[in-house]
Amino acid sequence: MLALGSSCIYPVQASQAEKPAIVLVAFGTSVAEARKVFNHIESRAKERFPGYDIRWAFTSQFIINKLKKQGIVSHSVAEVVSELRQRGVKQVVFQSLHVVPGQEYASVKKVDMTGLEVAYGDALLTSPADIDAVINALKPEILAQQATVIVAHGNDRHPQYNSQLHALADRIEPRYPNLVVASVEGTPGIEPLQKVRAMCRQTGTVRFVPLMIVAGDHIMNDVMGDSVDSWKSIVAAETTECARSLGWNNDVLEIYFSHLEHALEQLQKG
Repeated sequence: MLALGSSCIYPVQASQAEKPAIVLVAFGTSVAEARKVFNHIESRAKERFPGYDIRWAFTSQFIINKLKKQGIVSHSVAEVVSELRQRGVKQVVFQSLHVVPGQEYASVKKVDMTGLEVAYGDALLTSPADIDAVINALKPEILAQQATVIVAHGNDRHPQYNSQLHALADRIEPRYPNLVVASVEGTPGIEPLQKVRAMCRQTGTVRFVPLMIVAGDHIMNDVMGDSVDSWKSIVAAETTECARSLGWNNDVLEIYFSHLEHALEQLQKG
């Protein structure tokens, strides 16, 4: 796996050379336990797209640098592009594993792609149909009678990128009266947790459902940490549960892969 392995040059097999390279692009994480999900995603991608050369890239330079200090080599989109050029690859599809088409997603398209034919797979919550598909994919994680919090990331500096989170909240909250969408940054923020705190006085339990590919630092500390300002402390439930991150949900991965399939089709049409 490119994002977590060494910086060695992988040979491209003949069958792979005839197809576009696929680059799975994630924000990244420095949490070892959380990184295991990348192996699952890669395994599912190889099953779904056999014979393709599949690579990884991270959009967070901070994470790349932090991993380097741990002796773990990962790569930026620009570094992967440079490597693919050196190998003579002509066509590349970049599949975003970001949740919303926001700041990190936009950064991929800013990388110089001179000399390459490229296509970009949409982020998870791009269209209204995507939002409905994600709600369906999350059904197994939601118990109608249990207080539930969808944990989004959000964006403080660029509020326009929070629009898809509000669209999700507008669609899913009416279906589940005991559920709210909250975010670590930006809006909807943590205000919805006050509603959950009131619910927990009655139910005694809360379930956090990450709207994130990996359950990294935000889930471990901001949500499930023991500090007085963690989400777990704010809602003050007797029992706290946390679902697995989106990367383990195969129905969610299928949404990403449908976006990837569409991008491949676009590339083939020229």
